[in-house]
Amino acid sequence: MTKDTRQGLILEGPLAKGVFLVAMPSVAMMLVQTFNGFLDRFFVSKLGPEAIAAVTICTSWMWLILAAAMAVSTGTTALVGRFIGAGKTGDSEHAARSLHDAASATRQSIVLSLLISVVVGGILIAFRHPLMVLQGLDAHALPLAEPYLLVLALGQPVQFLVMILGGVFRGLGDTTRPFYVTLGSVAVHAVGNAILIPRIGIVGGALALIASQVLALALTVYFLRRSPVAAGLGGPWRLDTTWAWRILKIGLLAALQQLIRVGSMLVFQGMLARSAAGSAAVAALGVGLLFESIAFMPGFGYSIASSAFVGQNLGAGNVKRANAGAWAATWQAIAVMSVMGVVCYVFAQPFAQIFLQHGTDSAQNDRADETLRLAVAYLKIAALSEPFLALGMGLVGALQGAGETLSPTLLTAVAMIVVRLPLAWYLLNHFGLNGAWWAMSLSTMLQGVLVVIVFRQGRWRTVRV
Repeated sequence: MTKDTRQGLILEGPLAKGVFLVAMPSVAMMLVQTFNGFLDRFFVSKLGPEAIAAVTICTSWMWLILAAAMAVSTGTTALVGRFIGAGKTGDSEHAARSLHDAASATRQSIVLSLLISVVVGGILIAFRHPLMVLQGLDAHALPLAEPYLLVLALGQPVQFLVMILGGVFRGLGDTTRPFYVTLGSVAVHAVGNAILIPRIGIVGGALALIASQVLALALTVYFLRRSPVAAGLGGPWRLDTTWAWRILKIGLLAALQQLIRVGSMLVFQGMLARSAAGSAAVAALGVGLLFESIAFMPGFGYSIASSAFVGQNLGAGNVKRANAGAWAATWQAIAVMSVMGVVCYVFAQPFAQIFLQHGTDSAQNDRADETLRLAVAYLKIAALSEPFLALGMGLVGALQGAGETLSPTLLTAVAMIVVRLPLAWYLLNHFGLNGAWWAMSLSTMLQGVLVVIVFRQGRWRTVRV
């Protein structure tokens, strides 16, 4: 099936088939990224649990910073999706005007993201040492984390642009080209890891990541110049505050949602680092999340499909199909993630052992054994929450595609700040690290249920963008 046919199924044709075909390139893309994460952690694991802990903490900080990119990306996706959907319902003049608006949103998103990335990257560079100290990293992990974070911070403009342009393609309903971009960037990242990490440590992993993002940006720009919005990209490349506010008005709450989610994870990781297990607990979480990503990464693919269906069908005035598309994407996500959750539960032990093998250092071997035990416990508990996580991912994607970002943000705050962190603190102190794992799982289940309630209320149907 051609890309154009696949995108056409967003607005008409068999619903389940349309969702599946739109989601599959994104699901495949996420699975490729998961495989890339496995390779990355495999090479890092050769350096010991302390290196895994350092990379885990730094990765969380990078996701916190990328919340600023999400503010632009989410707004761009919603606007481009609405304009493209609206352009398919009128005459040729109306279609041309809609494409022009979609191109303007794209152009302004690029300018805005460059400005923001320079600011946040500079902040991260200036405060990298106190941030790592704040996380409670021990004397083994701290010297590894700082240079790794510095390299990633220097590459922020490139990472921001890749993320924002990915938002453009999501709005277009084009999930195939981003998949090709991911294949190319993952190949560079994997080869770079294999060459650099054994020679210069985890800094080599950071350099490989930035190199892969440079290739991703080059490929994305190449595809963008051949997309429906290409003709309108020749306009002025100075910041237009009206457009900037229109983009951020939608995306700021999505960014706040990401800040809450990742900020809560950083606080949670700080609790783990200060527990009796220390870096072993943080490393166990890193290994556990990596294997769990086999289950939840396909959910991101269905979230992208849900966002495209809702955004374009609302733009075309077809609210009924928007609603049906959101639920079709969500149910497919539940099916896939539930099966993968079972895989996580059954194969927790053999998987974690891949990343926690013994060497010649007896003390490091003891830490690896403790990390293995904690990672297996995490995976078995987290597997139980995968269907609820799928609920949240599918329907939050739909809400964001509609430009309705307030409700998901409030629900994230409730689940993470009101429930997860206090519960984790209590259970960690009274029942050990298994209690902390249960706090994560239970808060995920709660958020999934709450998102269903909010989505069924239907406020998203009337949001203006």
